[in-house]
Amino acid sequence: MKISVVMPVHNEEEYLRYSLPVFRVLKDIDEFVFVLDRCIDDSEKLVRTVFPEAKIYIKTDSKWRNKCAESFQYGFNRATGDIIWAVGADIIPDLQIPQIIKEEFSKDPMLGTLCFRYYDYDIFSFKRRIHGFYNNLYKNLVQHIRKEARHTGFYAFRKQMMLEIGGLEDLPSEYDWFARKVKASKWHYKYIPYTKTLHLRPGLSRFKQYNQGKARFHLPQYNLLKTILHSFVHFKPYLIVGYLHERARSRMRSP
Repeated sequence: MKISVVMPVHNEEEYLRYSLPVFRVLKDIDEFVFVLDRCIDDSEKLVRTVFPEAKIYIKTDSKWRNKCAESFQYGFNRATGDIIWAVGADIIPDLQIPQIIKEEFSKDPMLGTLCFRYYDYDIFSFKRRIHGFYNNLYKNLVQHIRKEARHTGFYAFRKQMMLEIGGLEDLPSEYDWFARKVKASKWHYKYIPYTKTLHLRPGLSRFKQYNQGKARFHLPQYNLLKTILHSFVHFKPYLIVGYLHERARSRMRSP
């Protein structure tokens, strides 16, 4: 079983200084694929210094509205592993994940996607770090109750499955749609709740909240009431703003 790591990078220099040294010491990874997407900082220099043997692709333009999803799919299409592990440049991975991937995908030949628990930890903002601690505690509680909490965008998948059901699409919250396709297919989907990965850039900024709200409008499992409740529980006021703006745009585009 060959494992490929795919990491899109868009001006991620400040996070790569923390994440790349940890990815460097991971065992059982056969291939690293980096997609340098319109970078104008020192991201490329850092990647080439730490991973001189990696597959590095320079992407200078975008055709999709969801540029992050496009970069991930660009990397997926060029990875040669049987299993593709999708990671962000702002991730400090749990070192046991490659072994978990090997064990879980070997144990179940129909396992299509494996997603992992992570913890929010903002390294640049103390205020958002405290907010992240609250979110982590909340998720510890609800993941035992609600299926939706056993679902993250930090995942690995079988390439054969992607070829059968299709990859990511140019949609807001592309991973949610990808997971829906997996669950509607013959392939299995599993969540690992005990991994201790750190997410250094949690979606707590105004910009992130706003985009999350826009994405939720397009997901059938969310409505305005659920979005409002989530916004209040997680102290994310701009989530509602993004949802309402996207709803208004959608109505303007409708005939």
